[in-house]
Amino acid sequence: MKTKFQEILDKAELLFSRYPIVLAMAFLATVGVLIISDSPSSFSNNFEIKKFALVSSLGISLMFALKILSQRIGKEFLLQILGILFLIGFYFALPEKEKFFTEQYAFLVGPTFILSHLFVAFAAFLNKEKEIYFWQFNKNLFVNLFLTIVFTGVLTGGVELAILATDKLFDLDVVSQTYLDIFLTMLIFGSCFIFLLFNENGLRHLEKDDDYPVILKFFTQFILIPLLFIYLVILYFYGLKIAINWELPRGWVSYLILAYSVVGILALLLVHPLKEASAKSWVKGFSKIFYYTLVPLLVLLYVAIFTRILEYGFTEARYFVLLIGLWLTSVVFYFIFSKKTTVKFIPISLFAFGVFALIFPYLNAFSVAKRSQKNELNLIL
Repeated sequence: MKTKFQEILDKAELLFSRYPIVLAMAFLATVGVLIISDSPSSFSNNFEIKKFALVSSLGISLMFALKILSQRIGKEFLLQILGILFLIGFYFALPEKEKFFTEQYAFLVGPTFILSHLFVAFAAFLNKEKEIYFWQFNKNLFVNLFLTIVFTGVLTGGVELAILATDKLFDLDVVSQTYLDIFLTMLIFGSCFIFLLFNENGLRHLEKDDDYPVILKFFTQFILIPLLFIYLVILYFYGLKIAINWELPRGWVSYLILAYSVVGILALLLVHPLKEASAKSWVKGFSKIFYYTLVPLLVLLYVAIFTRILEYGFTEARYFVLLIGLWLTSVVFYFIFSKKTTVKFIPISLFAFGVFALIFPYLNAFSVAKRSQKNELNLIL
């Protein structure tokens, strides 16, 4: 028992020495959230604390990505400084008061979080590393994320149940806020700590070649891909209905097409090593025809989104739907017409489109939406 306890302490100490900035970000985010949760009368209206917690949460994925990148190219200290400077700049890019935190800032924060996670996926693979290493790296991250969710959930539930049992048996009068604090702590810092435990040495451990997980293979072959086929049939029948009735598509069909496209691409990424292996026939068939099935759906997507844009103008939401449509079009053309393809194109191209939407002068989401809505207002007036 003593040996096991010492082993746990050694792993924790190694983890703190290996990922100090990542764990510091998780700790700061947890502290910020707990302050807001524990003192609603004093701090819930203090937007600075909320901004601090938000930026610290963003720093978890960003600093982890930079740590992985430093394991490939070195220059860890420089990368950490650049990451911290970016977080400071992002903090000051947010409004000073909560009443000014409009929907526009939500479209800044949400995509930035997504981009930081995308950066984790390819940061260490911008050079000509073997594609199988890239796939193994992201597969292991995916599996570790799933295990983290399970472990964090079980551990949180077990700790809270133990406190509840002690409270009821010994009349300790534990305040209800304690349970929320434990949940929030485990949700942020606890899950981060557990996830890093699964990653061990980082890049070398994550990109090592190992067997394809049986559970992942079963899930992809027998659940995900068959469901996508059903979804595809529904969308094609809807497209046929539109052609027969000669009517404009409903607006929400754009989101259904995007959902099918994104989940389908995820499925292809999951079965990537199985395409040439002894996989089920529908896996190989799906891998060959998927991008061709997207062509008519993309036409339907553009008709749906441009119907709304031409009638009501651009908003940030419509801009991002159109941008994802353009990204999907680039992916379809790449995998249909390119003779030598790599799956690294998917996250890298999506990251590039996302950065363009946020910061490119004049054509970013916020500038386009502002000009468009101003024109709509002028027309009304």
